[in-house]
Amino acid sequence: MLGDAVLGDAMQHPTGGGGMAAGDGDAVTFAVRTAVVLAWSGLAAGYLVADRAAVLRGRTSWPAARTASWLSGALLGLVVSVGPVASAAGNSFTAHMAVHLVLGMLAPLLLVLGAPMTLVLRAVPVHAGRRLAGLAGSPPIRILTHPVTALVLSITPMALLYRDGSALALLHDPVAGPALHVHFVASGALFAYAVVGVDPQPHRASVTLRAGAILVSIAAHGMIAKHLYSLSGTAGMPDGTAAAAQLMYYGGDAVHVLLLVVFCLQVYRRTGRAGRRRAGASSSGPASGRVV
Repeated sequence: MLGDAVLGDAMQHPTGGGGMAAGDGDAVTFAVRTAVVLAWSGLAAGYLVADRAAVLRGRTSWPAARTASWLSGALLGLVVSVGPVASAAGNSFTAHMAVHLVLGMLAPLLLVLGAPMTLVLRAVPVHAGRRLAGLAGSPPIRILTHPVTALVLSITPMALLYRDGSALALLHDPVAGPALHVHFVASGALFAYAVVGVDPQPHRASVTLRAGAILVSIAAHGMIAKHLYSLSGTAGMPDGTAAAAQLMYYGGDAVHVLLLVVFCLQVYRRTGRAGRRRAGASSSGPASGRVV
């Protein structure tokens, strides 16, 4: 996406005036596209390698749904980051918003549901797994993966980016643009892990807190979309701002519904298992009238 935008700027300003020369623009475009392809392909390949390593260690029966989820997330990320979709996003604010929704919400959720840390723990030796588990329980990681922290890291930059048209130029910057996309993916994955992560969490937040974080995220996302819609037609805003805001509003709701479904299923399964254990314990308890 960004590479195509940079290339378009280079074609419009081929020389001088502090602008980027055409050759430099081509080089940046190639570097960005290569880095993006390598990053997403590396995520997919690394997951498959870890899966194979776990099998070699005798750890079989890895759910195919988790593998499909991870690979789908990586594929979606790759599709919207390079190629025709990225080219469209470089020229259309609505297409950019579609890319944002995929990179910031849908792809991270699919990646998190792939349970990559659990797979890595199955693939590495026991001593390495213990170190990783200890790291996951360390105070910095606990703070970073807290639902409130994850929510702030996800919502705040998005609110600043779409506050007005002044920050949108960052999307076409050869350094800031890719950094923003990396942030979208990382913060989205962090939030998804905090509220519905299936990987081990030694200090998982309560159901109430995680549900509250999801509801606040829905409300904040809707408020930002409505604010963006109100800016349509004002100076400094690109064409198609209204359509982009509507896509942000309804598309964000669609992904949030998926997030809520996953969350509710997890809570139902957990409470259902607890209920069955209590029922089993009561049925196998002492007979009525027996003195204990």
